Amino acid sequence: MLASLAALQLLVAAQVAAPPKPVTPDEAVPPAAEAPAPGGEAAPAAQAAPPAAAPAKASAPAQPASPTPAAQTAAAAALARPPFPSLLSAETLRGASAALAWAGWSSLGAAYEVGVTREDDFGGFVDLDWAKSEFLLGVTYRRSLVASPEYDLAGRLSGSWYTNFGSTYVYSDNHSDRGLRLAPALVISSRAGGGVASLSGEAPMTVTWKYKSGFLFEPKVAASYETPLYPRVTLGARVGIGYRAGSGDAPLATGRGILEFLVLAGYHIL
Repeated sequence: MLASLAALQLLVAAQVAAPPKPVTPDEAVPPAAEAPAPGGEAAPAAQAAPPAAAPAKASAPAQPASPTPAAQTAAAAALARPPFPSLLSAETLRGASAALAWAGWSSLGAAYEVGVTREDDFGGFVDLDWAKSEFLLGVTYRRSLVASPEYDLAGRLSGSWYTNFGSTYVYSDNHSDRGLRLAPALVISSRAGGGVASLSGEAPMTVTWKYKSGFLFEPKVAASYETPLYPRVTLGARVGIGYRAGSGDAPLATGRGILEFLVLAGYHIL
């Protein structure tokens, strides 16, 4: 009887009680927050950590454009060339070309050379010794033997056609003749004071045959100094001393000293 009354009371209370309020997702408490903290207090709701910002991608520095092989070759050749070319020093032209003119006692002349390889130069020259009236037209070759920061050493060889016009206004015992001249030389040079100083030892030998055969031997030591005047122009001087002797019917074969003083002007063509 008591059990039936209790069941009837529960049924009536359920019918008169207000319906439960629905819970929205925002009001829902995470299960972890419902559990009491060790101290008896509810733990605060965990706050979601903001997503970590992605690190900014470092921009790579701009790379310069790679030079073309032709540009690299030209730059290397330019660096390898001497600061200014000289036809009298032991520094080869290394692919460049240059001209040289000279005037003084007792010669007027000009030369042109081209660097055919890094160690070899080839060119031509014309020279007039106005005191002896001797004319030379020939070719010249220069070969680098030693190239170092301190000095350069080179060998030089020239061959030319020799003509003596026989003028006697300076040397009364002169006479006309013709032949061939071969002139080996050894040159050493070094950079000094913004220019280049050179010292050469030469041994020109001439064979003549207009009348009777003759021979001339003219060893000479010469020193020169050249310095840039403008970007492509050089200016300098050359002083030389030597001895001339000969045999047969060669002109001016009697032994005599040689004195040379020349003013030099060079031009860098290429």
